[in-house]
Amino acid sequence: MTVVENYKAELELVRQNPKLLDNYRFDKDAIDSKHFDRLRLNIAIYNDLKQTDYEIVKFLFAEEKEWRKYGKGGEVDNLYFCAFILTLFNSPEIVWLFFEAKNIDFDSGIGFDSEYLVSAGIKETYRYLKTADNPKKTELLKYIGEAEESCIYSQIDIDDWKEYKKSYFRSYKLPIQDELYFLYSTNERELFLKKLPEWINQERAWTYEELSLYRTYAKYANDKALEIEAFKLTLKKNDKDFLTEVYNQELAALYVETGENTKALEILERIVKGTDNSNIVRNCIEQLCRIIIRTNNSSDETSKNSYHIIKVQHKKYRNFSPMVEGLIMDVTEIMKEGKIAAPNNSLPKARRTWWKEFFGSGY
Repeated sequence: MTVVENYKAELELVRQNPKLLDNYRFDKDAIDSKHFDRLRLNIAIYNDLKQTDYEIVKFLFAEEKEWRKYGKGGEVDNLYFCAFILTLFNSPEIVWLFFEAKNIDFDSGIGFDSEYLVSAGIKETYRYLKTADNPKKTELLKYIGEAEESCIYSQIDIDDWKEYKKSYFRSYKLPIQDELYFLYSTNERELFLKKLPEWINQERAWTYEELSLYRTYAKYANDKALEIEAFKLTLKKNDKDFLTEVYNQELAALYVETGENTKALEILERIVKGTDNSNIVRNCIEQLCRIIIRTNNSSDETSKNSYHIIKVQHKKYRNFSPMVEGLIMDVTEIMKEGKIAAPNNSLPKARRTWWKEFFGSGY
């Protein structure tokens, strides 16, 4: 049985017993937001759509909307995908749920397509609104246009938008064209990790998009060594010079995390010497501070060299962000000890917060 067939089997159970939808409910206090469970059920519906599924999808969208309100971890595309499935039912009354979703916060106001509001059809939506009784009606009409003739979209606009959305969510439609991306998108982690090596070892020219996926997949796999390899390959294949410094900064940060401080220092020193951009320098200083804090040894040569760069650049730029300034104070205290630095809890309380923010309370 394939993954999607498993999803369809779950859907059949829900169709037979709608009370099972309680298993897909969002709870803001729960560890598991059921975010990907709802996505999987939506994928099953997308591949076996029945008009009787309307109430199921509406429930899932309402729960996804609650998930968005509380900013829990996950992918906002899951909300948009659920909204897209709702458009397939061409029901004008769903406009109120869509309008609520668009007004959740500033990001939703930008990210949630306005086209959803009239996705049931321009004529059909305005016909429905003529007799609809809702406290948000005046606000909605002010947004989309008071009448059909003054609507911000034409029916051609909406038809084109629907085709675009269908293409955008093609990865969820059978037959699945990109298995690994599907497993990543649906958070099927165990299967994803089994398939990842095969994907990496495929013969390919490594396009910009493929390199971006490689970095994304490596991070999702929570494999720092693989992330390093992904960034090294990206730098080797990079033909977009303006991104070179960004990739090098990311690579240096990974080297710091894995304790390869000499490699990190080499990259950071090269970046600092080659730029007058204060923001880039600030980011490098942050990583140099992390080297010293993690090493926690004022006699270490890498720490000494890192501290020298920090002092020179701090004198040149005088002031970085409050966060970096706090880190500089911390590393200055370490380096002036002239010996193995004292445990974190001997630091002034105000400055210990910088350590905890970046490295967790275990440092």
